[in-house]
Amino acid sequence: MTLAELIAAEIRARGPIPFARFMERALYEPGLGYYATSAARTGQAGDFFTASDVGPAFGACLARQLGEMDRLLGRPDPFTLVEFGPGRGWLARDLLDALASRDPDLRGRVETVLVEASAAMREEAGRRVPEARVVAPGEEPSGRAGAVLAVELFDALPVHRVRRMSGVIRELFVALDAAGKLCESPGEPLAETAAMAARYGAAEGEGDEAEVCPAALRQLDTMEGCLRRGFFLVVDYGDTASGLYGGARRRGTLLAYHRHATSEAYLERVGGQDLTAHVNFSALRDRARERGLTLLGLTTQDRFLIANGILEDFEETDSARWREPAQVKRRLQAMQLIHPQGMGQAFKVLVLSRGIEPAPVLAGLRDPLRD
Repeated sequence: MTLAELIAAEIRARGPIPFARFMERALYEPGLGYYATSAARTGQAGDFFTASDVGPAFGACLARQLGEMDRLLGRPDPFTLVEFGPGRGWLARDLLDALASRDPDLRGRVETVLVEASAAMREEAGRRVPEARVVAPGEEPSGRAGAVLAVELFDALPVHRVRRMSGVIRELFVALDAAGKLCESPGEPLAETAAMAARYGAAEGEGDEAEVCPAALRQLDTMEGCLRRGFFLVVDYGDTASGLYGGARRRGTLLAYHRHATSEAYLERVGGQDLTAHVNFSALRDRARERGLTLLGLTTQDRFLIANGILEDFEETDSARWREPAQVKRRLQAMQLIHPQGMGQAFKVLVLSRGIEPAPVLAGLRDPLRD
């Protein structure tokens, strides 16, 4: 049976399912879901680009930030680095390689753990980063000192869809039409859906649609359990609740990605296309405070990367070297990461800490466009 047929069978047995359940199966169903196979999903041959597909600069900037975090922690041995959602391990490879040249002492103390839901991607990550321990969710470490990293993980967590109809919030479930085809079906929202929509003002105007993601709160809970002392970095596209709901996003932010094109055909190509929604950083900040974490800052990716030196290598006075093809390529890669109308402004960086007093002011959170 195809994945669409399996989901249809579940609906016949249980009735309409929340979109989050559909999205979970479409992306993560073992052997069939979008992220559960070994097919190339990112880069030119895939459906979308990630920061690590652009080149090693992103990993190098993170290595620089980890060096500062290591010093603030008193250089623990080991320094445990846990990456959630590492995919095929490209970012971890770039980061560790950058540490080897930038901070060999830290590189020698780093204990790397990659937490990946897809068995196929765990296998690839294990080959690419053989020095790391690659584990499935639920096998992550706990109570360590170091840093936890999640880059473009939260946008792929299953979301619940809501729409305001006749003045009230309705949840959009996935059902079957008369021909047995997957379709959306409005219904009474689940309690956690309704509570989160009300708390953050999702779909406040008549006809507005939006997404809420209780799974993001559970994911943060899992991440914070990894460290007794250390830092948490979340890098993803999204916004605070005031910028996420309403205004220009009255249709919500959920999109399907297939061969670098976007659509709202969420129920098609089941298992063969990516589904993502913008991250509600207000919800993550609130959950962090509830779990006893310290909010160090929320900034944009361009500011974070510039503050961590992404442009320093291009301060050339040698005009001949400036024109070298390798240098030109690196400048173009950096531009993709920091362009204000691309990844630079759309992506945010949330940094949290635990067990470090007083709360430090990280160099990566200073605004390089003002300082």
